[in-house]
Amino acid sequence: QSCYNKNEEELYALKSDCDTSGVTFSSFVQPFMNINCVSCHSGPGAYANVHLDSYDGVKAIAVNGRLYGALSGTSFQMPPTGKLDACTIVKMNYWIEHGSQNN
Repeated sequence: QSCYNKNEEELYALKSDCDTSGVTFSSFVQPFMNINCVSCHSGPGAYANVHLDSYDGVKAIAVNGRLYGALSGTSFQMPPTGKLDACTIVKMNYWIEHGSQNN
């Protein structure tokens, strides 16, 4: 029994079509954060005291599941501008699942 309501097609549709081979913190995660997150999540007034303007800040929410939960919309929706495309979510999850390295 499960309360998870995504079907297999939604979960895995882009997994094989989404190239994760070049996903690193410096090439994908950091630029994504700078464009989508840092305006609200940096400095002394960082929203919810979440700082996403540094590797340490991003890793802190990646290892506890909050990053994936927010980006996938399973816990709450971030960015607030709307749902991300599936490939972006797959790439972020790839980085998280492969150790959230500072590479």
